[in-house]
Amino acid sequence: MISLLPLESVPGLSLNELGDQLRDLLGDETIIRLADEGSTVVAEIAGVSVKVTLCEEPIPAEILEGPLSAAWYWEEAASVLKNHEAHLFVVISDPRLPEPSTESEPNSEAAPEISPSKGVIEIYPEAPAAPVLDEETIRYSVQDALLLTRVSLMLGDCCSALAVYWDGSTAIHSWTAFEESCAAMTPTNLPLRIWIDFRLWEAKDGTRGLVTRGMSALGQRELEVIGSTSSAQQIRAWSYTVAHYCLEKNKVLEHGQAVGISPKEWIRTWIVSSRLEPGSWAIWLDLEAEE
Repeated sequence: MISLLPLESVPGLSLNELGDQLRDLLGDETIIRLADEGSTVVAEIAGVSVKVTLCEEPIPAEILEGPLSAAWYWEEAASVLKNHEAHLFVVISDPRLPEPSTESEPNSEAAPEISPSKGVIEIYPEAPAAPVLDEETIRYSVQDALLLTRVSLMLGDCCSALAVYWDGSTAIHSWTAFEESCAAMTPTNLPLRIWIDFRLWEAKDGTRGLVTRGMSALGQRELEVIGSTSSAQQIRAWSYTVAHYCLEKNKVLEHGQAVGISPKEWIRTWIVSSRLEPGSWAIWLDLEAEE
C-alpha cells in the first residue's frame, strides 16, 4: 500500500528525525532503522513495516499525468504541483496479506451460458465462479490503509506536503482536502474519498454510470453502475454507502444480495464480469431493483 507526498523542496528534517517522529506516532515499541544506504527510514511494529524514502526529485510525470487530468475536484492541482522538487515515497508492507494477484474470469468453456438482463449487464442466474474473497484480508487491508493515512498525515505536516497521491485509487488530493478527511476519520467514518475514486459519467442516452477504483486494493471487488436512470446524487450516495458498509464491516457481498438503509430503501448487488476492466469481477449495483 503506497502513498506519494509531493514537496515544494527537499525538507530540512533528516531521516533520523523522521524516524523519531514515526516512533512518537506508532509507540515506543516501534523498531526504527535506516535502509537503502541511508535514503529510507523503516519503522516496524507488530510485524508491519512502514518504509519512507526521501526522493530528491519530482514525482515522475507519467505517474501524475492521469491523476491530474482526472482531478476535476481540484482545479489548481497542475499549477500547485508544477514546480515541486522532491517527494516522499511511503509504503506499508504487511505479511498478513497475500501477494497481489489479478482476478481472472473462468475460461470460455467453463463459463455458463448467460443472457443479458436490464440490457447492459450480463447477470449470471446463479453465483458465478468468481474467486472467493477473504474477510480477514479486508480487515487487515483497512487497518493498513488507516495506518498509511495516519503516517502520511504526520509526514506531510512535518515536511509541508503539497498534496497526497493515493496509489490504490490512483487519485491525487490537495493537502487541505486530505487534512479535512483525516480530521473526520474514525473507525466508523473511513476516509473513502481519499482511498477510493468514485468515477461518475453520463452516457449519450442520458443514463449514468459509476466505477470505483481503490476497492480491490482493500481486498474487495470494485463497484460498477452502468445504464442507470438514477440521479448523479443517488448513484454517488449509494456507491459510497455500499463501499463504506463493506469496508467498515469487512463484508463480502453475495450474488443477488439486497443492501439497504431501511425496508423501503434498498438496492440489489450482483457479482458480474466487469464491463470496464476485462478479465476481472466486479459488484454491479442495481439501483433500479425495487422499481
